[in-house]
Amino acid sequence: MRIAIVGNFNERKAGANFYATVRKLMNGFIRNGHFVMPFSDRDVAREAGRLGIGRVGDGGANRRLVQLCRNFRPDLVLLVHADIISNDTLRELKTLKPAPVLAVVNLDPLFEAVNPPRVRRFAEVADITFITTAGQPLTEFATRRHRIAFIPNPADRSLEAMEGFARTDQAFDLLCSIISEKGTPQRAAFMRALQAAVPEARCDFYGLDNHAPVFGAAYFDAISGARMGLNLSRGDDHYLYSSDRIAQYVGNGLLVFVARSSGYGDIFSERELVFYDGLPDLAEKLRYFIAHDDERRAIAQAGHAKYHAIFNERLVARFIEEAAFGRKLSPDYAWPTTIYGG
Repeated sequence: MRIAIVGNFNERKAGANFYATVRKLMNGFIRNGHFVMPFSDRDVAREAGRLGIGRVGDGGANRRLVQLCRNFRPDLVLLVHADIISNDTLRELKTLKPAPVLAVVNLDPLFEAVNPPRVRRFAEVADITFITTAGQPLTEFATRRHRIAFIPNPADRSLEAMEGFARTDQAFDLLCSIISEKGTPQRAAFMRALQAAVPEARCDFYGLDNHAPVFGAAYFDAISGARMGLNLSRGDDHYLYSSDRIAQYVGNGLLVFVARSSGYGDIFSERELVFYDGLPDLAEKLRYFIAHDDERRAIAQAGHAKYHAIFNERLVARFIEEAAFGRKLSPDYAWPTTIYGG
């Protein structure tokens, strides 16, 4: 099958986002035997508008995508946060002979005000949307012609290749990296409160006002330098929502703390992830695993093995393929596979 993946491959940042989900999905489709043509909408727009002002290049990116699809004739066009691409362009793709299936991947939480309108906008034209929140909230975006389903954040063994559980020489006990505390000050407050509650913990926290966020290989250096990771999402009470941080931490062998309210306890056990209920519980468990490193390593290893087994890039890509084309789903998916709408 021929697949065009449209998303932010971010050539402008020269590889600083090499672990982005769009690249993992591309790897998954290729490893499943498909031919993939990447199309970086933002980079093409920047090139098309390099002599103009503002977003003059957006139209050029839309025209280029139509041209690519005429030349390539993809069976599937997968849009991964390709916000530059207009619905009119997608309607034009639907007129091609043969017309590709149009699928959208949305990695942002539904509780962010800007995201539901984005889902609805694409739902006007796309055949199906895949999103990293599960459960009944998805019914809001399902129609007779638009379907929507959950996907987990995939791990990719070629990217998440470290095994932190195999080491005891890490400089830090706990890693937590956010982009900025300005957008989610409650997370920064939580991180500082945890440091105050467990002063003996060697914490490596990024994204606070006094510690800039970290990207690229430096981010993976930070993961390598920690024994445990805090998966602190922007909201922990939306079923199975997490940023891709969870794949990066668990997939690289850290012992990972996850809020119990996230629902991940329905898929992982207490011997694979560490679930906490609020700050005091997290502080107590952090102290415990600082003092019991053998248990830290055993749970981290089990979580690492399971995440790579059930949430890998090949399985997620296969689920997208099967759901997008309305095929019978394979029986070995560990996550909720309900497809709403249609």
